[in-house]
Parts: sequence; C-alpha cells; structure tokens
Amino acid sequence: MASECRPAIAAALERAYAGVRLSAQEACAFEHTTSSELLALLQGADTLRAQHHGDVITYSRKVFLPLTNLCRDYCGYCTFRKDPGDPGAKTMTPDEVLEVASTGASLGCREALFSLGDKPEALFPPCARSCSAMDTAAPLDYLVQMCQLVLDHTPLLPHANPGVMGPKDLARLREVSPSMGLMLETTSRRLLGTGMAHDNAPDKTRLYA
Repeated sequence: MASECRPAIAAALERAYAGVRLSAQEACAFEHTTSSELLALLQGADTLRAQHHGDVITYSRKVFLPLTNLCRDYCGYCTFRKDPGDPGAKTMTPDEVLEVASTGASLGCREALFSLGDKPEALFPPCARSCSAMDTAAPLDYLVQMCQLVLDHTPLLPHANPGVMGPKDLARLREVSPSMGLMLETTSRRLLGTGMAHDNAPDKTRLYA
C-alpha cells in the first residue's frame, strides 16, 4: 500500500514502521492525503497499535457535566450551544454539579467531564453577571470552582473541556483538573469561509493563528 503513496508520505510511513519518531514536518505531510495514502496511514497506525498495545481497549468511566451550553461561537453543525433565553439554555448550579457528580460516583464513575461553550461572557455579558452572582467573575472562574467542589466532595477526578485557552488559564485549571481536552473537528481552512461551518466561530480561527 505504501508503494501507492507519494515519496514523502511513503518515507514517513517507513520511518514510523521502523519505530522512528516522526518530525513535526513529517507529521504535517499527512494533512493532505489521497484516499490510498489515508488508507496506508490507517493501516500503519493499526499495525503499530497492535505491536505496542495489543488488542486491549481501555476507557474512562465518566459522568458528563455540561456546566453551561452558552457559547460565543456559532458552528453550523453544533446542537449543544444556546443563546440566553433559548429553550434548553442552561448553566448548572453548584448543587446540580454536586448531585450529578455524586450520582456518577455511586455508579462507579471515576471522572467528571466538564463541558462548556467557548467564552460566552465575550458575547453575552449577562452570562458573566449571572456567574458573578455565584461569587465568580466569568464562566472559567466558575469552572475552576466547580472542579474544586468535585475534588472536595467526591472521589471523581475533574476533566475540563472549556475550549481554547491561554497559558494563564491552563495553569489555573492545572491545579484542579488532572486532565484537560480540546476537540479539533478539522484542520480545513475552507470551513472558515462565508456560509461554511465555522464562518461565525471566532475561537475556531484562533486554532489557525
């Protein structure tokens, strides 16, 4: 299959098969692949996975905590985000967070997955003011407090997924969240165009900066 790949792709695959760590430049070569090159990449990844990890599948038992579904981005495919006043718009209270986390712990969960929209306070000042009523200045401050709440009152470990953040925010969450995540749906700049999925999603453009 590697014989059907362009030279740079074939060379990178051969180095990966040999156990060599690929450079950033080599890895970026896979951003644009043909169908046969993509298939070769997937086969290579499967071979290396089986070689180093066998057929063992691991997973984390987690409970989902949608802290707020308010978001300043309007991604065309998203059914999670809401505007204030929309049906289903919701910001969880501390009591709700603790209730869901405690129930999850009683059912054998080990992780509390916090999800929330990207910087809703930048688009919806009332959101920031409602969070201030909970002794916080912004949703991210509230997230830090809720992670600490889960740590203090349950055996669960918080996993934070608040979107794009800077170094200071990452450092703050590091103190209360053993792991953090960022979902990357695509690397296509085309989707930033007018009428496309990310044309009104300022946080998506930051991923390309």
